Amino acid sequence: MRACFGILAVVMLAGAELHAIPNSFFGNANTPVPIIPAFPRFNADLTEEFLTKENWADHDFSGPWEAEPSLPELTIQKMSALPVVMGEVPMSVVAYSDDQGVAEIAIHYLDAGLYFGYRYGGEQTREDRDAGREKRNEFARYYKDLSKSLTKRLEDGCGRGQEGMLGHSPMLRTGYVDYQWEDFILRLIEREDHSVSLHIFRKDRVMKNFVDRELLDMSRRERESWLPEKLVVEDFGVPEIVVLAMFTQGATPFCSVHSLAMVSHYLGMKARPETLVAAADFKNTGSAGGSDLVEVHRAVAQELGMRVSISPKFDASKAAKSIEDGLPMIVWRKVSAQREQAHQVNAARLKGDPTARLAPLSREDREKLPPRDTRGTPSHASIVTGVDLENGEVIYTEPWGDSTRGRRMRVEEMEATVYAVFYFKL
Repeated sequence: MRACFGILAVVMLAGAELHAIPNSFFGNANTPVPIIPAFPRFNADLTEEFLTKENWADHDFSGPWEAEPSLPELTIQKMSALPVVMGEVPMSVVAYSDDQGVAEIAIHYLDAGLYFGYRYGGEQTREDRDAGREKRNEFARYYKDLSKSLTKRLEDGCGRGQEGMLGHSPMLRTGYVDYQWEDFILRLIEREDHSVSLHIFRKDRVMKNFVDRELLDMSRRERESWLPEKLVVEDFGVPEIVVLAMFTQGATPFCSVHSLAMVSHYLGMKARPETLVAAADFKNTGSAGGSDLVEVHRAVAQELGMRVSISPKFDASKAAKSIEDGLPMIVWRKVSAQREQAHQVNAARLKGDPTARLAPLSREDREKLPPRDTRGTPSHASIVTGVDLENGEVIYTEPWGDSTRGRRMRVEEMEATVYAVFYFKL
């Protein structure tokens, strides 16, 4: 057993000696009350369980875990009450598993999306701006304290870490420091104004880059053949992309980033939403205002060795061709509570009869659609995964969970409300 630097704590359970975990990993036992929103607490320290290799084969960890939407080859589980890990209470803990067991545990100690939440319209009054400024200052102080305390605990336990970088495109480049202990790599990632997280990997499965070298080495012709293989033709004969990962935005203003993360994962990129949020430079005002969302789409395309074009209007024929090529599109569209309720009702009805059709919108319904060129009205990002030209329907998915996969909308509504379409191209 390789000894880390510093004093080791030997933990005994049922008469058997477990891994010797550095005392520094447990903090000073005076864990402060975090400034995070009031998430339920799980009153246990899981530091040792997360660093016991035998627990990783079957996700044998204590605590309340809930399954998150994922893919057949990927299982995502999230803690619904928060433990102590490395002497701190995180904002979220997520485990990613596949057929080889747990591949990664992501411990998000500080996350701007969860902390600042969603505020329609951002900070609109002087009082809002003053409160927001104080909240951002508090966030910055906690960021600094976390960075200092976690770095010290990791260095005291494992010695100096090794710096590295994920990503090639300038906007997505993400610095990290890796610490090695026993069979694990403990990767500390700090994104100023956004997040502090610790990612625990098994040493033989550590993430080395956002895009696998094998994918980037494929020729354009090989990739053109590979993507359409992912299409599924439903009972009514419409090609559809159904193998999207699901990253749920929750109560954050990050619909566009979560939609982009879902599409980029499908195209072969492993970066998760927090990477794209930091790259887009959200201002932590509760809205997407001031962030660089267009450029982060271009950065993702560059990372994938692809291109992205942006159209101000939705063209059903062009969208259908993109789907035939195995390429989903991201649309930014104007939304209203009335229309979203109608889509939810339609989704429930169509679930019972997937071959049913949507009736063309009445003149009255058309007049109530939120115009695509009106400023100040709510906007939302969705993913187009299929187009039924014959029946005038668009199939789309929302970053809101599995129940929002495969929704349908009339082409005329998509045309009337969409103000930006992102097409990824080889």
